[in-house]
Amino acid sequence: MKNFAYRATDYSGKIVRGNVASETVEAASQDVSAKGLYIISISETTDQFAFLRKFFLGLQIKRSDILEFTGSFSVMLKSGVPIITCLDDLIATTTNNAFKPVLMDIQHRLRGGSSVSTALGAQGAVFPDIIKTLVAVGEETGRLDESLREATEHLQRLQNLSSSIKKALMYPLFAFTATLGALIFWMLFVIPSLTSTLKSMGVKLPALTLFLINSSSLFQAHWKLLPLAFVLVPLAIFLLGKQPAIRYQMDKILVKMPVLEIIVFNKLLATFAEQFRMMIAADIPLKRLFDLIVPALGNEYFGVNLLKAKENILNGNTISESLEQQNIVPPLVISKIRIGETSGTLDKQLDFLAKYYTKKLDDATENLGKIIEPLVMTVIGGLFAIIIMGLLLPIYDLVSKVGKG
Repeated sequence: MKNFAYRATDYSGKIVRGNVASETVEAASQDVSAKGLYIISISETTDQFAFLRKFFLGLQIKRSDILEFTGSFSVMLKSGVPIITCLDDLIATTTNNAFKPVLMDIQHRLRGGSSVSTALGAQGAVFPDIIKTLVAVGEETGRLDESLREATEHLQRLQNLSSSIKKALMYPLFAFTATLGALIFWMLFVIPSLTSTLKSMGVKLPALTLFLINSSSLFQAHWKLLPLAFVLVPLAIFLLGKQPAIRYQMDKILVKMPVLEIIVFNKLLATFAEQFRMMIAADIPLKRLFDLIVPALGNEYFGVNLLKAKENILNGNTISESLEQQNIVPPLVISKIRIGETSGTLDKQLDFLAKYYTKKLDDATENLGKIIEPLVMTVIGGLFAIIIMGLLLPIYDLVSKVGKG
């Protein structure tokens, strides 16, 4: 199979770009035309270029686009609208030009006889695994509209969590950026302009002052490396995170780090309980359940221990016992799951836990600014206190000598 990049227009005249895999350019053209598009240009591309194009197109598709898709799809199906007609409406109403070819490809595959879950799966990483799984279960049970509704509620909760976390981290990010900018300004302009004056005073410069002068000189000589550091440091963290052992330790630190763990740990617990509840409600067997939950959590430390718990469950232990042995969730989670197992109300107990930890996360994000603000102010105050002391100490020594003279 070869990869072809195309540029086309839809029935309304909007430009649509995308990729298609086919044996020949003629077959690729037919596939594009079958989606209801009018080809402007089409050409063969390399596998690497097709991957990069698909990756960057995927970045343009936001969670809100997926949320709108699942929500509208669910409502239309429940109203009795045929699936192909649903896709017609969704394609016509989407405002994201990167998402339009994805919907067209799904519709094309459905017309060719594919199932909805297969068509979603063919879109790569555009749709989260949990969505694909719920759709597959919905098709098997004849409850596709209900599965899509549950998927929409799940995505909405994730959206709310993400918004809360961004809101909580806005102030610390602003404070860090402002402090870094002020520090760079002092190092590049203020301290160098005072250095010659301090040296001409004829007094012995204190160690703190010499440290500031040397730091400023070093910064002036290599400040151009700073933008490079902003690129290389995140890249190094990303590459190190690809190593399972290192990623495990990094994620473990995130879960246990003071202040930050309030956000990270509560988010993990809320997501775990919500995903677990959805899987139980969809009658997904425990053998598959944890394998589906782990990727959605995005935390290697939590994931590895959940998979260990899964092995204990398959060996005959209860869910609560297996989780308790791994020591990764608080006693409340163990207690609620144990109650759910013994009373047959596991889905209700998990729903309680999901709402409880979501509420706890919301409260934590609202108060995070109040918690972080004193810490940020202490760090900022400490930095500039050191700078001011370093600059004033020589002047104080000089004044002392003049007073004695």
